Amino acid sequence: MGEITSTLWQLDNRELVACISASERKLRRDYAEHLAFLAEADARGTAYSLGYSNTTALLMHMLNISRSEGNQRLAHAAALNDAKTPTGAAIEASIPLTAKKLDTGDVSVGQVEVIRRFVGSLDHLEPEKITLAEELLIERAAQDDPNALARFGERVVRDIVDPDGKPPNFDAPQRPERELRRHTYSDGHLEFKGRLDAETAVLFNELLKPFEKYEADDPRGYAERAGDAFGDVLQQAANCPDLPTHNGLKTEVAVTISLNQLMNLAADHVLPGTQLTTADARRICCDAHVLPAVMGGASKPLDIAVPAYTIPAHIRRALVLRDRGCTFPTCERPASVSHGHHIVEWQHGRPTAVDNLVLLCGRHHRLMHRSDWKVELKDDVAWFIPPDFVDPERKPRRNLLHRQESRAS
Repeated sequence: MGEITSTLWQLDNRELVACISASERKLRRDYAEHLAFLAEADARGTAYSLGYSNTTALLMHMLNISRSEGNQRLAHAAALNDAKTPTGAAIEASIPLTAKKLDTGDVSVGQVEVIRRFVGSLDHLEPEKITLAEELLIERAAQDDPNALARFGERVVRDIVDPDGKPPNFDAPQRPERELRRHTYSDGHLEFKGRLDAETAVLFNELLKPFEKYEADDPRGYAERAGDAFGDVLQQAANCPDLPTHNGLKTEVAVTISLNQLMNLAADHVLPGTQLTTADARRICCDAHVLPAVMGGASKPLDIAVPAYTIPAHIRRALVLRDRGCTFPTCERPASVSHGHHIVEWQHGRPTAVDNLVLLCGRHHRLMHRSDWKVELKDDVAWFIPPDFVDPERKPRRNLLHRQESRAS
C-alpha cells in the first residue's frame, strides 16, 4: 500500500479517477464474497455454536460494527445467496440478478439495499412480476444513485408490476379485549400471541419500558429487546413476596440433576427428561434455589435438606454495591435484573464468595457459559478476556459505565 500511495502524484486526473472506479468495483466484488461467508455462517448456526444468541451479536464483537450495519449485511446475505433450511430444503435467493451484478462490481451496496427492500415489498405478487421488477431496477441502476433508484422504483416500476397495490386487509370479527394464546413446542420453547385492552396495554408497556431501553451497540433488535424485557418483568414478578401460591408454595421450576452429572457431563449433553443441556443447568445453578436431596435407587427421595440459595442475600447485596449492574463491557443493564455469576463454578470447589462472583444480565450470563469469553476479578473490577476470533490478542476489557455512575453519585 505504501508503494502505491507514494506514486499517486504521478497520475493525471483521468488516471486517478480510473483507479477510484477500479477500486470501487473490487470493493463490491469483495462485499459479494463477504456476504457468501455470512450466509454460510448464518445457515449453519456458527454464532450459536460459539456461544452467541445470533449472528449479528457475533459480528458486532468480531468486526466492531453497529447492530444496524450487522443486520443489514445479514439481510443482504440472505437476499443474494441460496440457503438450506435445517431440514435440507433449498431456499433460493430473492434477488439473484442483483447478486450477479454485485459479484461483477456493477451495483453498489446502497443500490443492493434499495432493490432488496423494493422486491421484498412485492411478496404478494406472482414470481414473474417480481422478476420483472428486479430486471427493471437492475437496468436503471447503471445510471441512478440509490435515492434516484428508489424513486424510480416507486414511481415507475410499481405502476408497471403492481398498479393495484396490496389487497385490502379487512378487519377480523370482534374479539375479546384481553386474550392470550400460547403453545409449547417439543423442544421446550414457547410461542404466544394475544391482545390487551387499552388500560392493560398502558400497564404492560410501562412495565417493559425500564428493561427494553436501547443500549449503545446493543446487538439485539427491537423484538429481541422486548422479549428480554418481558423475561425480566417475569423474573421480578417471580421474586415478588406477594406472588400467589399453589398448594402452599410459590411457583417454581424444578430441575433435578446429580452433582456428578453437573460436574462431569459434556456441556452440550441434554439432561434426561428435559430440554436443558448440562451447560444450561450450570448457568442456572450460578444463582438459584438449591435443594440438596438424597435419592434412592428408583429416584425416591430419602432425605431432603433445608433449601438454600447458592448466593445468599447478604452476598448479593455486596455484589450490587460493588458492581452496580451487569459487568460485561458496554452493558448498561441494572443490578435488579442481573444474576450472580461464579467466576469458577461452585461445583468445581470454589466458594460462593464475593471475590468469586460478578453480576451479569441474562444475555451476557448465557454468553459466558456458552462461549470462550473469560472473566477475572482484579481489585474488585471484572476484566473480560474475549475469544481469539473477537480479538486475536485477547486484550482484557472492562465495563466503565456503572463505575462512572458510582463516581457521579
